[in-house]
Amino acid sequence: MKRSENVHIGHCTTPHGIRGEFSFVLYNPEDSVLHDGAVVTLTPRAESSSIPQDGKEFTISKIKFGNKTIVTLEGVGDRNVVEAMVPFDIYFSRENFPETDPDEYYLNDLLGLEVIDFITKKPVGRVVDFYENGVQVVLKIKTEKEFIELLFIEQYVPVVDLEEGKMEVIVPMIIE
Repeated sequence: MKRSENVHIGHCTTPHGIRGEFSFVLYNPEDSVLHDGAVVTLTPRAESSSIPQDGKEFTISKIKFGNKTIVTLEGVGDRNVVEAMVPFDIYFSRENFPETDPDEYYLNDLLGLEVIDFITKKPVGRVVDFYENGVQVVLKIKTEKEFIELLFIEQYVPVVDLEEGKMEVIVPMIIE
């Protein structure tokens, strides 16, 4: 399976302050690869965003990490412009990340994987998104009929095979 050139590292849905700053929500702020001068690609999350559908590159002029990640982008110095740009997703070039070991991968690499039932070996769906709930990563899987969410832990996801483009999951039984 071909890995994407850009890695989805977060999103932004709100401006910060009145000086044209953004409040970035990064999926891994503790080990962020972002820095002053880094080039990010932004893509719109909604039609209301002024960012072109195929995305646009921006250079970070200033980034501050803390309770929030506050970012200033070159060429954006007005809250009105910021409000017009949000909401958007943030991508960073894979070449700026450390190489992974053969048995490691980035969460972004799971997007699009076919999901197979570990026990029956029947197709379940496809990974379409993920998020962190504060403790674990939660995978969003689109089945034929619905979306299901599954904790990304070994008890539920015993097999991930990027080369084959699939993962095997143990689908929990819901007791009513």
